[in-house]
Order: sequence, then structure tokens, then C-alpha cells
Amino acid sequence: MNARATPSLRIARLVIENFRTFRRPTEIVFTSDGVADEMPVFHGANGAGKSNALVAIDLFFRVASYCLRAVAGAGGMSPDAACKLPWGFRDEHFGLWMNHRSWPPGVRDPQRVEVHFDDARLGALRVMLTPSGNDVLLRLEKATSGSASRWEVPRVLKNAGGVIRKDGAGNTLQDDEISPLLNALEAPLGPGSKPFFLLDARRRDFRAIGEGVPRDEGASTLSVTTAERLLALATSLDPEETERWRVFVELIHRFKTLSDREISVLRAPVAKAEVTDLRFEVRGKQILRLSELSSGEQQVVALVAAVLTSRAGLVAIEEPEMSLHPENQELVRDILREQVQRGIVDQIFLESHVQVFDGPAVLRFSRSPEGETLVTRQPSRSDRELQDRASKSGAKQHWVTPEGYTQIPAEMRGDLGLQSGGYLWFLRSRPEGRWEAWTASELDEQFGLGDESSKDA
Repeated sequence: MNARATPSLRIARLVIENFRTFRRPTEIVFTSDGVADEMPVFHGANGAGKSNALVAIDLFFRVASYCLRAVAGAGGMSPDAACKLPWGFRDEHFGLWMNHRSWPPGVRDPQRVEVHFDDARLGALRVMLTPSGNDVLLRLEKATSGSASRWEVPRVLKNAGGVIRKDGAGNTLQDDEISPLLNALEAPLGPGSKPFFLLDARRRDFRAIGEGVPRDEGASTLSVTTAERLLALATSLDPEETERWRVFVELIHRFKTLSDREISVLRAPVAKAEVTDLRFEVRGKQILRLSELSSGEQQVVALVAAVLTSRAGLVAIEEPEMSLHPENQELVRDILREQVQRGIVDQIFLESHVQVFDGPAVLRFSRSPEGETLVTRQPSRSDRELQDRASKSGAKQHWVTPEGYTQIPAEMRGDLGLQSGGYLWFLRSRPEGRWEAWTASELDEQFGLGDESSKDA
């Protein structure tokens, strides 16, 4: 990769207030021992507010970019006006939508998203959205160096007066600081990059600034946008983009069931139209389209493609474990962490319901009785020492799905005489005892059915 000219966007701390389920100021810490997490993991029940935290980060970058561009280029604004947008305002370029529903029910206090970056060159920035009659006032503020409690705003240029105001004394950033700040927040990895990329549970990627608001692209696991990005990488004459395509192929080949397939991307005719699609070929034997792979294989391709093609400083993924076997969950975890360590992305946020992706600490989301989101940072429950001790003692760990599917260890199948598979019964040997696995013959012996049959005979 080329040398990085802009600051890292890795986030050390986030504060959210009056946004969706975040009513009171809620601090979310992404550091351990002073070091920002490479891959923060969010845990919590459905509806606890995990996705809302990710959307708040996305909102921060959209509002910050909008305000900075207004300061740098807008003319004819009133000297006392802030960025004033009417309710219902929708900007396709920045993906902004002024909607009452982003505030908690019955609340019209200022909305705040405050981001403390790990890189001291950026420091702390916050956006404020304040309802004002039929309008919403937007502000972008930067913490003054050496004081997290004092904030200043980008200095307004000629004929763009008062776009953003400062709390208190009225200190402002200098004109020559605005452009570097805009570059860092809007194109952190160079031209064509973006600050934040969110891959949701339906595997739709959010649009970046300049690409409008998200839209539904149908049921395909790989979004149209991501497929087009892969095609651009595969056919590019730029050495860096060509290398990124090679990395994509190499990473996919690390998954056993895809390791022997040649991968290509092309435009194919489908229903009187052309779509960009991936092909997976065993030379001379079989060619499969992406949609013909298993659901787990499709998820692997979607995750790897999204991270490598997003060109984003920050990447967020909802439910990375979806449709993946535990072994592949671990491989995805390792691949994602490698991309951060290689500098492909600055930080990856994971919203997960399994422990496979956990680091030393996780963020646990819950809802108060009043419906507000609460966030605590806690040590991971995935105790590595316990796992090591259990493994050495012969214990085997296997994932059980909500539908009840699991695999039992091969040694256990052998001991039970189920090398070729078969049924198991689950029963408590005594009313308050633990559940145990029984074969049909063991159950027959337990209940003495064989003896009763012989007596009847």
C-alpha cells in the first residue's frame, strides 16, 4: 500500500445523546490499557441498540462532511445562521434525512454524537443537531487541544458567515485547517475512499457520502455495488487495485470448500439484462455462480468482498457469524483482524451474538425499564484459559444452532456406535440431574423394555 497521508480514523471513545434509543449521554469506550481496540465487538439482545450505535457513527461523518463543505464553499448565508435544514429535508449526495424519528419519543433536545479519535491529529469532534421550530440546526465542533471541555468550530469563510457557532468564547479553526480536516473525514484512504462502511444483516451495504441513502437491492447476498467494485478491481490496470483483487482470491481460497475453485468476475446476461456476477470453477468439471454456492459460502464471499472493496477507514458488520460453521467463523475473525493489522482498514466494528469474535473485552448493550440503551464494557466471557484446560482434559466444544443442529465429537460417535450417524435420545437420569445422551439400546435397557417383551412372549 502507498504511504498514508491522513490520520487514522480509529475511534477510542464515542458519546451519543438523544439519538434513537440513546436518551441520556451514553459513553462507549473502545480502549483497553490506553490502546484503542482493533475490532470492537457489540453484544446484546435484539433491539438493545447495537445497530443504533453504528448508525450514530455513520450520522457523525455525514453531518461533519456536510458542515465542512458548507463552511468551505457555501455563499450568501446569514451571518447568524447555522446550517439550517427543514424537517423532511433529504440530501441524496450526503445521505442526510431530517426525520423526527431519529430522536427518542417525545424528545426535541439537541442530538449529539461525539467522537474521540485515537489519532491525536484529529482529537475529538462532535456534531450537534438541534430542533428549532420547523428546522434543524447543524453544528460541527472540535475540542481545543489540551481541553476536552472546550470546543471550537471551523472558521467561517467570506460570505459563508455563521454556518457553525462555538460554545462560549467563539474561538474558531483557521481557514487552512478546514481542508485537511475535510480530507481526513471524507477521504481517509485517499481519493475515492470513504470514512465509514456498514454491512447490515441483510448484507446490504450503506452508501458512502456522495452515493446517496441506502436502498434495497433485492435478495442477492452480494450487493450490486460490491459486485461492481470487484469487477473494477479484477479489470483494473492500477497495480494496487490488481493486488487487492489477488488478495481477495487468496482469502477466499483459505476456506476449505472453495480452495480448489478458480474465481472470476464478469457481466452475464440474466432476464434480458446484464448483471455483474462471480464464477467459481473447477476447471473442466464444474462452474458455479455465486447464487449456487451454499449459504455459508455466500456469506464468506460477501464479508471478504465488502471489507476489501469498501475502501473505508472504518468498517462495521452486523452478525458476521450468519450461516457460518464455527470453524469458518474463526477463520473470518482471523481474516478481519489481519485486514486491520495490514492497514486495509483502521478499525472493524462487529455486532455479534456469538463469542467467537470476542477480544479481551466486549461492549454489552441492554435496555433500561424506560427503554433507554445502556452500554457497559466488560471482560469477554470467552475464557481462553478455561478453553485450554477443558481441551487438555478431553472436553469437546461444538456449536448448537437455535434450531438444535450440532455435531458431536468423532470419539463420542465411536463410543456410542454411531460412526455412520443415527438417533440419540436426551434424558435426565434423575429428575433434577443433568441432561444426558442415550442410544436406543441404552434407553431400552434403562426402561427394561426387552425384559417385558420376553415376559409377554
